[in-house]
Amino acid sequence: MSISRRDFVLTSLATPVAAGLAGGLTAGLATQIASGTAPAFLRGGLGQNEKLRVLKVGVGGMGASDLSEVASHKMVEIVGLCDIDQNQIDRWKKDSKNDKGETVKARFPEVAEFRDWREAYTKLDKNFDAVVCSTADHMHAPISMAAMNLGKHVYCQKPLAQGAWENRRLAEIAASMPGIVTQMGTQRIATKWRRYGGKLLREGTIGPVKEIYAWTNRPAGWWPQGNPRPEGSDPIPAHLSWDLFLGTAAERPYKNGYTPFAWRGTIDFGTGAFGDMGCHMLDVPFYELDLGAPVSAICNPVKASADQFPESESVVVKYAPNKYTAKDGLTLKWFDGGQFPNFEEIGMPEGWEGGEQGKGVVKGDGGVILVGSRGTMWFPIEHAWAKVFAPGKAGKLEDTQIKEVDLGRSNHWHDWVDACLAGKKDACVSRFEKGGRMCESLSIGAMTSVEPGKELMYDAKTCTFTNSAAASAALRRTYRKGWEVKNL
Repeated sequence: MSISRRDFVLTSLATPVAAGLAGGLTAGLATQIASGTAPAFLRGGLGQNEKLRVLKVGVGGMGASDLSEVASHKMVEIVGLCDIDQNQIDRWKKDSKNDKGETVKARFPEVAEFRDWREAYTKLDKNFDAVVCSTADHMHAPISMAAMNLGKHVYCQKPLAQGAWENRRLAEIAASMPGIVTQMGTQRIATKWRRYGGKLLREGTIGPVKEIYAWTNRPAGWWPQGNPRPEGSDPIPAHLSWDLFLGTAAERPYKNGYTPFAWRGTIDFGTGAFGDMGCHMLDVPFYELDLGAPVSAICNPVKASADQFPESESVVVKYAPNKYTAKDGLTLKWFDGGQFPNFEEIGMPEGWEGGEQGKGVVKGDGGVILVGSRGTMWFPIEHAWAKVFAPGKAGKLEDTQIKEVDLGRSNHWHDWVDACLAGKKDACVSRFEKGGRMCESLSIGAMTSVEPGKELMYDAKTCTFTNSAAASAALRRTYRKGWEVKNL
């Protein structure tokens, strides 16, 4: 991606090493900061009456939800809409309304439209403060990193990035830029249910944790997995920019169904059930247990494919010990596509799921069971309270204990906007520094399907598997020519 001399200067200033160079530009930057046109990382926080100017990249599917939520904040101005599918932009402008019945066109009459996010970055230039990215997984890292390079705040849908290396770099660069506010789109973490489960873990309710069991019914028909690469090609619709959808990925012919949703199971574009749903289930346990990079991972798939993630799989990921885990470390056991842990072997008491409705929760989106030295925790994904069972008996926590917890209220999107306005990056619970570490692990687990049945040993320093060149290549991809981004 070409970069102008002006953008090069601003990008250079966005690094701690070059920060001292700003001294020679004090007069010019002072004027920009006063007028609100300086990059976000230099302003530190917006003025009391100044709105956060947001460019939205990807407005279909979850992108529409992200856009609606961010736009509902009274201190947000949407200045640009960008999508590789013009139909998605047209539909959102027409159909999306606020609580007053106002359409996007009425609320933001001057909003600019783009197909290519690179063009949006160049043309909007200093006239936007932040980017909300809700594209296919393989484009999360380049879009987010390029925005940070320009000193913009970023909200990016989960998973933070597709590859382990991309996740690592997003976390590192975000940590190096104190003026940039970031948030990964794991909105469930803001719910009272997940925050309550986090409180229990934080207080050491079940003691040091030795095992985590996590599962989801996905893909469960939501998107295809386990199939060979489709043959032939279909005509590219006039409203779709196929080359822009491919972005950093290798060229391939267009086929109906890849976009806007079914790309999730394709290895070139998505992260499969593990990367997609693992973010929502494992974020709180991962953060509270301060898990780092794994030591090893092994995948046992059903109906594997070189082009798509397995239709169903079980994956075992091992972590080195820390003060929150058992002395010999922690083992994560993941199941998807209709596979489940053996709940009886884990030691779950009869009726632990809470009746017929609870069974639906267990067999639905999924959940997590954590096994500690003093008890076992059932941690549902949402809409149900975490339960703790003492060893050998059903020791369900009383409802009164739940009611006494001051959970407050939180909006994941608005938390990010507020943090941007105040210049307080640590206010975001899923900031890139944390989300990147977790998604690095999820990517490692997901990409073990490239070489199934073999325990792959992970070297955190080099971000590679020491005993698999093929699987290592999936952890750090080569971007298509012309799509390179600084810092990736």
